[in-house]
Parts: sequence; structure tokens; C-alpha cells
Amino acid sequence: MKRIALTALLSLAPMQAVTHPHVYVDAGINFLFDDTGKLAALRVFWSYDEFYSLLQLEELELDQDGDGTITVEEQEKLAGFDTNWVEGFEGDLYVTHEDAKVALGPPMEAGATLQDGRLLTWHIRPLLDRIEPTTAETIVKVYDPTFYSAYTLDHGVEVIDNPDCSLAIQAADLPKAYDAVESLLYGENSAQYEGDESFPEVGELFADTVFLECASS
Repeated sequence: MKRIALTALLSLAPMQAVTHPHVYVDAGINFLFDDTGKLAALRVFWSYDEFYSLLQLEELELDQDGDGTITVEEQEKLAGFDTNWVEGFEGDLYVTHEDAKVALGPPMEAGATLQDGRLLTWHIRPLLDRIEPTTAETIVKVYDPTFYSAYTLDHGVEVIDNPDCSLAIQAADLPKAYDAVESLLYGENSAQYEGDESFPEVGELFADTVFLECASS
């Protein structure tokens, strides 16, 4: 639903604004805990839009017969194609706890498949220092700062094996986000954002926010 709303707003946005995003991704998050109840990792799912999926399949020479399915061997070739990150890339995943950024390790256990014409990939991001989730809420956002990719949380968020925890989602205010983009692109300092390569980093404005709260058992 968010993608429909986002697309509708894009159709009304100024021309430079509609040059972004280029890729649409329905993300999902699993919250993973260790045996002591500490938050240990996040499993991240990315379900890419049909057009981007087709481009990647062609580039990797997969699903050559176009039947919408891939073999086990092709799945193995596909796994991890989107986790070969350049140094410093955050993985479009941002976690805070007690008002501090939570450091995440590199992606692990990557996998992929083709589902209803869309590439679905997953990987795990371990927390470098596991956190006690009962001391404060944990806040998670999935976004591309450059807004090259637009994320929803339509693949779902879920707590795995911790009945003391619950999730809430605060949806992004899309009209407010586009007002901010328009102000940046056409306001007093708009000259610094001329051209597609200098598009302002506005991705967070479009991000839904996930709140994890855990009670002491």
C-alpha cells in the first residue's frame, strides 16, 4: 500500500524529484535473540520490484527460459548478489537503542529465490554488541539515504521466539517528506542540488519506523 501511495505522490512531484527512486523494495525484518534474551541480530528480507528483478536475472543469465522459476543451482548463484557491499555502506539498515547507534556486522547467511516474478533475498546482520532490549525501546529504520531505492516494510516485521517483545510501526509522513524535498530542490539553496548526481539525501524522510519493546520476564 505504501508503494501505491508513494507512486501517486511521485506523479505529482516536480520533475527532478521523480528521477528518484529508481528501485522499489519491500523489506522485511526478523528480530533474533540469543538464549539470554538479548537482541543478537536482524534477518533482513528484500523483495525487489519486477523490473529490477528482470534486469538482474538478465545480467546474471538466470531463468533463461522465462518460466518464472529458478533451479537450486541458480539460487546458489543468485545468493549474495546484493551483499557485496563497498566499504562504509550501511546496508540501508539503521538501528538505535538508548539514543545511540547500534553497530552492525557485515551480512551473513545470504540467500535468494525468485517469487512471483520478483527477486527475494535475505541476509543476517549481527549486532557487534548484543543489547538488553528491556532497558529501552529499540528503533529500526530501513532506507537508502540517497533515495535511489525506496523501501516499504510490506514484507513484514516479526519477533522470533521472544514472547516478551512486541513491535509497533510508525508510518512515514509521505506528503511532509515530499514537501521537504521540494523545498530543498527549489528553495534558496537549490543550486547545490542541480543534476541527478547531487540529489539531496532525503531517504530517511520516507522511512517507516519500527519500535521494538520488550518487558522484563
